[in-house]
Amino acid sequence: MLTVRDIMHEEVVTVLPDTSVRELSRLLADEEISGAPVVDGNGSLLGVVSATDVVRLAANDASTSLSTFPIRSRQASPVDPDDPEESEPDPFGFFLPEDSPYGNEELLSQFAESELDSVVVADIMTPVTFSVEPTATLKELAQFLVRGRIHRAVVVEGERLKGIVTSGDVLQAVAEGRLG
Repeated sequence: MLTVRDIMHEEVVTVLPDTSVRELSRLLADEEISGAPVVDGNGSLLGVVSATDVVRLAANDASTSLSTFPIRSRQASPVDPDDPEESEPDPFGFFLPEDSPYGNEELLSQFAESELDSVVVADIMTPVTFSVEPTATLKELAQFLVRGRIHRAVVVEGERLKGIVTSGDVLQAVAEGRLG
């Protein structure tokens, strides 16, 4: 029978609670992941933080609006930073495909300094109250994800972080006919 251990990722990108939200955003974009476990300096698991937490924070920040984002639409040609007309924001740029010529790092570096820069991961993370063990079956994992309305679960053995597993990993196992 397939277990969490069979599909989990053991190489886990983690963040510290004092990591800035901007730094977290860059990390998530660079690693092409949607969330990460939060650990203390000793590697003990404190919680999880996700792109949704960042989006929720941005949505609640009064100083943030679509008109402040210097993002281009898909049809735009490369921008010339010396051309003042190139600095007009395009709110529809939020809908850029992942293969857009305007990479995540480039977009993030264009955001103006804001109140969001003073916010750290500890301010927006979800403390870990539930986790899954590596020996859990895929059915148990799927039930856990559905019940919690979450897309990722930290995998712990005792007190130690062993990995991470996502709804995408479950989907992949189903698509490959590995459910047994």
